[in-house]
Amino acid sequence: MDLFEIRNWFAHKLCHFLSEGDEEELQLLKTVVEAVLRGESAAPKELLSQLSQEFPLIKAEGEKVYLKKEELDPFTSEYLREKATLYDAFLRELPSDFQPTRGELKRSVETARMLFKAKLFFEVHELLEEVWMGEFGKYRDLLQALIQVGVAYYHLNNFNRRGFQLLLENALELLSGYSGEVLTVKVDELKEQLKRARETEELVAF
Repeated sequence: MDLFEIRNWFAHKLCHFLSEGDEEELQLLKTVVEAVLRGESAAPKELLSQLSQEFPLIKAEGEKVYLKKEELDPFTSEYLREKATLYDAFLRELPSDFQPTRGELKRSVETARMLFKAKLFFEVHELLEEVWMGEFGKYRDLLQALIQVGVAYYHLNNFNRRGFQLLLENALELLSGYSGEVLTVKVDELKEQLKRARETEELVAF
C-alpha cells in the first residue's frame, strides 16, 4: 500500500461509520489503529479475512493481527503511526451517544467540525463532499467552502503553502453570499479568521 491508499482506507472507514453508523467498518478501523500503535490487535474471526484483503500491511495469526513491519520503509511507518495516533484520539473523544449524520446537513457540518478540530483535514473533505454533491439549494456554496478549508489545511500539512492560500481565497469567495449563523457556522467570524490565516497560517475554527 502506498500513502494514498493508506490515507483513503482510513478515511473511507471512518467517514462511512460517521455517516452511516456502520459498526463493522468501525471495528476494522479500530483493529488496524490498535495494531499500528500497540503492535498487535484482536479481531473477530469473521473479519480477519476481509481485513487482510483490504489492508495488506496487516497479517493475521490465529485470532490476532499484526503489522507487517518488515514491509514498511521508515517514511511509511512514521506516516502510519501519525495517522493511527490522530484516529485513536478522535475515536476516544467521540461521544458515546454519537448519531450518524445520514446526509443531514447540520449534523454533517457539526461532525466535520469535530474532524477539523482533530486535524483530520482530508476527512473533512471526504465527509462533506457526499452531502455537497446532493445539495443544490442555498447551502451548496457554504458546504463547498468548508470542504475547501479542510483541503487547504491538508495542503498546508504537506508544505503546499500556495495551494493553502488559493483554497482559502476560494473559500472566502464562496462565503461572500452568507452572513450570520448558517448550519451552526458563524460565517462572519470564519471569514475574518480565513483572511488572517492566509498570512499567518493559523488554524481557524468553523
